[in-house]
Amino acid sequence: MKFRSTSWMHFPPLSVDDSFDALSAFFVNNPEATLCPVVDRWGRPVAFVSLQAFQRLISNPYGYALNQKKGLRGVLDYNPLVLEMNEDAASVFGNIRDKSELLTNGVILVHEDGVYAGCLNALGVFHALTEIHANMLADLQGEIQERERAERKIRQLADTDPLTRILNRRAFIREMKGLIGQGRPFTCALIDLDRFKPLNDRYGHAVGDHVLKVLAQRLSVLEGGIFACRLGGDEFAFLVPDTGDPALEIAARAQSAIVSPVDTDLGLVAVGASIGLAAYPEDAADEVNLMHAADKAMMRVKSASGGIAAFDRREDLSDMDAEEFDRTIIGAVRDNRFQPAVQPILDLRTHSIAGYEVLARWPQSGLRRQPTPQQFMPAVERLGLIDSFFWSMLNQALRWMPDGNSFLSFNVSPSQLTSLEFADQFLNALRRHGIQPERIELEITENVLFRNIDTSKQILNRIVETGVSLALDDFGTGYSSLSLLEELPFKKVKLDKSLLGKSDSGILPKVLTGSLKMCREMNLVSCAEGVETSSQLEQLARRNCDLVQGYLIGRAVLCREMTSPSMITQAS
Repeated sequence: MKFRSTSWMHFPPLSVDDSFDALSAFFVNNPEATLCPVVDRWGRPVAFVSLQAFQRLISNPYGYALNQKKGLRGVLDYNPLVLEMNEDAASVFGNIRDKSELLTNGVILVHEDGVYAGCLNALGVFHALTEIHANMLADLQGEIQERERAERKIRQLADTDPLTRILNRRAFIREMKGLIGQGRPFTCALIDLDRFKPLNDRYGHAVGDHVLKVLAQRLSVLEGGIFACRLGGDEFAFLVPDTGDPALEIAARAQSAIVSPVDTDLGLVAVGASIGLAAYPEDAADEVNLMHAADKAMMRVKSASGGIAAFDRREDLSDMDAEEFDRTIIGAVRDNRFQPAVQPILDLRTHSIAGYEVLARWPQSGLRRQPTPQQFMPAVERLGLIDSFFWSMLNQALRWMPDGNSFLSFNVSPSQLTSLEFADQFLNALRRHGIQPERIELEITENVLFRNIDTSKQILNRIVETGVSLALDDFGTGYSSLSLLEELPFKKVKLDKSLLGKSDSGILPKVLTGSLKMCREMNLVSCAEGVETSSQLEQLARRNCDLVQGYLIGRAVLCREMTSPSMITQAS
């Protein structure tokens, strides 16, 4: 605030040669003045007389008479408080420790050249100080508000994932601690995206980051879920308070939101989701063990091709650590302790067994609980043992293969289709066992797209030329299967069990009908997997499905335990 903006006044100044009567006339004519400025012949203030001093003089008759004789020089105060008008009032007044004289007499104001300009009386000083204090208070409040905004921003940055703009791991754990501290029951849901890494590798990080942002936004508005967070990479989490819908229903909504295709610059892309749930306080009493329990459930369901699973102590807690499990698998592959089992495939057109799918089993593993294929196969792949594993399973199954026209179907990993030697080794094995190529089928999934597709095509085309059939497995679980049908010479499509609904109403039967119609129009044999009930079998028969397999038709039986192919149907 400058002095020019305050309520200063221009009182006509006196000179040092003026009389005492002139001083009396000044205060009579200027009743608002609290001092009388006195200037030299150049108009510059040199002294003043305060109103208080003048009043003391005139109250004493003797002093009054004496000063009338002496004139103005006898009563002057030669230490006037003189300030330039363009100075900042707040700075000037702030540097004056004793403000009592200011509030009694006021100040004399001058221009930049030192010439008298006017006065700021005591009341004006008071108003100026009040205004200064108000401005200082407003500035202080503004600084406090700005600091609070900055602190909120810092907290937000510290709590927010920089890519997706939802909570990060730190904030998520803090919110869990808060709920635990209040004793409020809730469920922790951990999500690991399926097929995200191949998508990221194929389409690039820009598309991958866009997918993560979209999925994060979907989770942030998930009905029934709170504190959606990105733990890092392709892992997310959220909490379900124990106040509404069951956690499994909320998790199903989350999975549905995640698997819905995401629109990108390159078209629609999609991923899957494996979700593990753990409840407080039933499964764990603190946030660390609760997340560990949810992670155990998530890893279990992920090894079973994805889905949703709640923590189960009997299944998710083991006396064996990961390193020991890996060592046991390495020894089992080395010693050929994995064995083939075969599951029958029924031809609905002839009502006879058309062939068998070869499945891996680990009997007499030596572990407390027998591992399932969903538990040991990912480890076999991860440890780089898939080649040794496959050739062992292939040779054992070919030695068992019965005479006749039935076929054997083998699952091939995409990682095996990166070496041109695979075709030679595979065909040599068929010749060594005297098996006709027409009786063999290879099953591959759409994950082959995420490897070197050109090399895979070269290998598979060479094998198919000899008479071996090619089947597309797990159709209906991904979003690249249709394009893969154009890339490779398939003769069969195996429909995933997820397409079989519990009833003949809803959307799944329509998807199933459309898939079977597509197979017929493309001259592809259709085979439905996971048939477990008579109603599912009737659905497939009505829709003219060619082949079916599942527990209803027959469970997988170890080849070494079969004395005849008919035994396998008795196992059901």
